[in-house]
Amino acid sequence: MTITLIYIGRQKKNIYEEVEQTFVKRIKHYVSLKIIAIQPLSYPKSLPIEEIRKKEEALITNYLSPSTINILLDENGKTYDSKQFSQFLNSKMNLSKDINFIVGGAYGFSKSAKAKADSMLSLSKLTMPHHMARVVFLEQLYRAYTIMRNEKYHNN
Repeated sequence: MTITLIYIGRQKKNIYEEVEQTFVKRIKHYVSLKIIAIQPLSYPKSLPIEEIRKKEEALITNYLSPSTINILLDENGKTYDSKQFSQFLNSKMNLSKDINFIVGGAYGFSKSAKAKADSMLSLSKLTMPHHMARVVFLEQLYRAYTIMRNEKYHNN
């Protein structure tokens, strides 16, 4: 099984890079992890937001397959505490399929992308930069694995 974090975002200076790589390294002790960065396209300022979302959905779709579980990281998704997220992840892993966690562009996801997703997960109701969202997600993914294995990282 592989977990893939797919995100749309510009490759600019990432002040969180060291922390991100720390969690990537830790997670790889538990599961195969891939991170795919999709460079956003340039759009005319007059293009409606839903059209931008649809164009970004097309970019993301290139990395998906019908045999994967696709979970959107979206502010309107379901929220979990760390133990609940661990249980959620475990239930998805029990399906023995690869899992994609997807971060949309600046305007989020199109209606059709949300309709096609297997689940939607919210990291927070707060808005945060993509780099920070990745760190929060990766830390929680690592924490979920330590919870599943009753390791000491998470204070029970």
